[in-house]
Amino acid sequence: MDFRPAHKFLILIGLCTFTFIGGMFLKNGLASNLAQIVFTSKRDGNSEVYVMDAKGESQKRLTNHPYLDSEPVWSPDGKRIAFVSNRRWFNLQIYIMDSDGGNLNRITDGVRDRDPAWSPDGSKIAFSAYPEELNFEIYVMDPDGKNQTRLTHNVGGDRHPSWSPDGQRIAFVSQKESDGDIYVMDANGGNQKRLTRLPLITRNPSWSPDGQRIAFDAFTDLHLEIFVMDSDGSKLKKLTDTLVFGQAPAWYHDGRTIAFERVGRKFRHSGIHLMTSDGKHLKRLSDPNHDDYHPDWFDPRAWAVSPTDNQITIWGRLKEPAPDLQ
Repeated sequence: MDFRPAHKFLILIGLCTFTFIGGMFLKNGLASNLAQIVFTSKRDGNSEVYVMDAKGESQKRLTNHPYLDSEPVWSPDGKRIAFVSNRRWFNLQIYIMDSDGGNLNRITDGVRDRDPAWSPDGSKIAFSAYPEELNFEIYVMDPDGKNQTRLTHNVGGDRHPSWSPDGQRIAFVSQKESDGDIYVMDANGGNQKRLTRLPLITRNPSWSPDGQRIAFDAFTDLHLEIFVMDSDGSKLKKLTDTLVFGQAPAWYHDGRTIAFERVGRKFRHSGIHLMTSDGKHLKRLSDPNHDDYHPDWFDPRAWAVSPTDNQITIWGRLKEPAPDLQ
């Protein structure tokens, strides 16, 4: 007896059941509600690291120190957070803590170490440092701070590294030919290529989850605005308009939603905002009475179903916007 038709039927039923259940999760917002945003806030009079859910609720303070804590970023599995602090002799250095704020460790010992960025597989952290040449350069290291390797050796400063989702390339900002443009290089520092040629100072590149686009912020008409372009530098588009400033874009795993720091003309304080990747459906998440900035996403469901190479590919969910942006 040939059981292959029965097998095919069972597989079809299984796929339909999976799709139905996944659709119910999305319809009820359960997947999106698990997403977390880590950010920096001065609401207690000092720069500290906080976390909140994707609706701006359940805000929790993770650090508590009289000196500056800022620039937090999730590890890909959401278990750790890297951030920058000047708590040791006022030098800016990179620290790592558990996602609940425990098990704090300093992993660099430079004078100005900034811009930590985890590789997609969590095995490396890229960062910028200020070595003896008095220019920022891009480095990479293990998550415990060992095996530090310098990737750039440019005349101008290099900052703001951002890994491509496949871990093969790093976008960064360099001043070697301008006041600041977006470049891309191989993960070992080779094949550096300039992507932007703007009469603007660009900063904070951020790859989309599918690796097809890069968002960044740039100065224009005395404002900071959010831009997006294809990963080869083409199809440049400005997403925000008439802001006092909008900066530090961070993509949600759906590829259609961006969190960023914004101060508008009507606000006194910077705040974490969401928008769709076409610049629409703007929504403020954080309290307008506080300064909140530098957001970064983590969604445990995204990590749980990622393929073995840790690229963020979610069955049936990449097209779903984050909460309240539909």
